[in-house]
Amino acid sequence: MTTIQLLASLTPVISVLVFLVLLKLPASKAMPISMVATALAAVFVWQMDSGFLAASVVEGLLSALTPLSIIFGAVFLLNTLKYSGAMDTIRAGFTNISSDARVQVIIICWLFGSFIEGSAGFGTPAAIGAPLLVLLGVPPIAAAVVALIADSTSVSFGAIGLPVLFGMEQGLTEGGVNMAAAQIAEHGGSFADFAQYIAMHMITIDLITGSLLPLVLVCVLTGFFGKNKSFKEGLEIWKFALFSGLAFTVPAWLINYFAGPEFPSVIGALVGMAIVIPVAKKGYLLPEKAWNDFEKTAEDDNSDTKAFAGNPGTEVKFSQVAAWSPYIIMAALLVLSRVIEPFKSFLTSFNISWTNLLGTELKAGFATFYAPGIFFVVVCLVGFVLFKMNSKSIKQSFTTSCSSMLPTIISLGASVPMVKIFLNSGQNDAGLESMPVALADLLASSMGAIWAWMAPVVGIFGAFLSGSATFSNMMFSGLQYSVADNIGMNHALVLALQGIGANAGNMMCVMNVVAAATVVGMAGRESEIIRKTMPVALLYAFTAGTIAMIWGGF
Repeated sequence: MTTIQLLASLTPVISVLVFLVLLKLPASKAMPISMVATALAAVFVWQMDSGFLAASVVEGLLSALTPLSIIFGAVFLLNTLKYSGAMDTIRAGFTNISSDARVQVIIICWLFGSFIEGSAGFGTPAAIGAPLLVLLGVPPIAAAVVALIADSTSVSFGAIGLPVLFGMEQGLTEGGVNMAAAQIAEHGGSFADFAQYIAMHMITIDLITGSLLPLVLVCVLTGFFGKNKSFKEGLEIWKFALFSGLAFTVPAWLINYFAGPEFPSVIGALVGMAIVIPVAKKGYLLPEKAWNDFEKTAEDDNSDTKAFAGNPGTEVKFSQVAAWSPYIIMAALLVLSRVIEPFKSFLTSFNISWTNLLGTELKAGFATFYAPGIFFVVVCLVGFVLFKMNSKSIKQSFTTSCSSMLPTIISLGASVPMVKIFLNSGQNDAGLESMPVALADLLASSMGAIWAWMAPVVGIFGAFLSGSATFSNMMFSGLQYSVADNIGMNHALVLALQGIGANAGNMMCVMNVVAAATVVGMAGRESEIIRKTMPVALLYAFTAGTIAMIWGGF
């Protein structure tokens, strides 16, 4: 690969870093520029077929419908809770568990967020968790950052195991043949058995990396967003943080060992909440003084950032059960739609699919009633009745939600087509592999000796661009398996590192960052969020790679 081709293949990464992170443009401006730059590089350097380029843009626009529906649904639900007054009840309930913001972050983002990730995936945890923190007085940017960081370890088993069960199987299959056939035969004869073996490596590494994550969360909270900028204030609850980490990772390890990768995040989170919440209420493992000493800024005090904050002085109008009913119904719908086959089949029968886009083999789909977005809307309708909202409150909830979506529509309407151009660039007249495969091949040939560290970086790279751990695994599992063959490394361990890297990429991928920023009223400040989450993602991946180096003897 020539230098020009290398730079062209890096255009999506360089553009996003320059315009979004360095120049600090809002995603609604940075992503359209990055998409145009990627398209130009694909046409003039990669010599991508113009028909596939146009079809890739269409594919991206159609694919963006799912995340957009989720974001709108999450914002709509939050505004419904706000204008009904249920938010005040929810805030009071969390305060009754603990008034300590560090504890609230662990329970909401790490445990409740892991449950939502296990049930739905699609970046839903940050869209739900971040605004809940804003309700409790956490600054919006801080809420978005910690919610994104927390949505990582549980992604291995997100959406009922989709990243490993579907993503890796598809990534290892070429021409209808799975390149890991020998490994599959050795581990039970079906890919589900091999996936469980891979997942055991992932969750075993996360017994260390994942269990440390709640401590990282609270240190980020106090060190970056506290009035004193003190990491020590986060370390003060190290006992509770480590206890909370293990309360999730140990049950998740056991569930994967005995039942496979579908339910470790769902059941692990439920067990974790059942253990951790009573401990928090009793104040065990916690310092005597609660912490809520945030640095306040002018941005945090404006009306946009308080969009979901409710009214702290308002009298509580509902019981905790009533106020939480929309989330309880939401969680039940997510689990039932993924587990109960008649219900699942009924919902998926309404899926919309578009094939042969602009005369190519490209296709796109929209899970009309199966995507989490529709469930948000359903529970909003339930909320209208349950909370006896008047027409004025309902109108406010809907119109406020719609008006907040424009920057997000622009951002995702550009970023997803950009990713599709990048992924489909293998259709070219230059005889080149697609841009991501060419980049990964270059990394593998030059850095095989330290692949335990590079494997998760490749996973991050895939998730950062595609916005999906599942898609990152689809793109690079085949490459990871081939590299393991070439350097004599344990195949399952390398694939586990790919998956862990994809999880880490979830913290900083543009799609999730845009969603998290939108739901806390901070659209336009995505670059600030990425600058905070990127170092944590890289540290997470590097730590996992180091454990693998020791484990695998490399």
